[in-house]
Amino acid sequence: MGGNGWLRNYCGLPCVGESGHQNRSRHNSGRRGAGLMAFIITTAQRKGGAGKTTIACHLVALLAKRGFRLAAIDLDDQKSFTTWARRREARLGELDFRLDENARFSPGFRLRKLDGAADIVIIDTPPTLDSVISKTMRESNLVVAPLQLSPLDLDASLPTARMIGDALAPGLFVINRAPPRARIADLIRSKMKELRLPIARTEIGSRAAFAESLATGRIASEIEPSGLAAKEIEKLTDQIIELAQPRLKAAG
Repeated sequence: MGGNGWLRNYCGLPCVGESGHQNRSRHNSGRRGAGLMAFIITTAQRKGGAGKTTIACHLVALLAKRGFRLAAIDLDDQKSFTTWARRREARLGELDFRLDENARFSPGFRLRKLDGAADIVIIDTPPTLDSVISKTMRESNLVVAPLQLSPLDLDASLPTARMIGDALAPGLFVINRAPPRARIADLIRSKMKELRLPIARTEIGSRAAFAESLATGRIASEIEPSGLAAKEIEKLTDQIIELAQPRLKAAG
């Protein structure tokens, strides 16, 4: 990691044990989002199956329920986010967010078309790291990267962390499918802190409600309103709103 100074210098979110406020000296400048008014959140992770789309689906629905105007861009050729959205549309009669599913080679152009129509834009990306993902990170106010607690997952996530750092993008690593207390999981948590990865306050457990939500066009709180899955993802949403508020207030 070369001393992982790139994380200390470039990631705009604090590490565990530091202040809960975002370091805005570099990342809320005019270049972030190229002057766009919306707060742009990208879910990214090179490793497949990490939970990017599950988190993206829940964030877009929960933020819309909180009263924000939402738009979503699906960059993944598998279109899992779009499939979930169409199932949701069939259930509800209409979507409570705007969906753009044809932006793979022009995310910047699509973002500019959405500007003024959304307070927050969620971008779901494929499990790869290419020039499109890099450009998308450079446009983003926050990159959310899910990470499972295994040595292989941590090693596979480091290129994602490096790209976040190279893009000078604020990042937030979300521990996903967290197992019950286990020695190896605790070792991975310690390693993440040692690497100074910016870690979300809330860990997301391995919950059946998340799998069911993708299959049915719902979110966890619509399946088990008082369940642990709903509580965990709501807490993550709370933290993201905290991070977005300065930008949203400035735009308003």
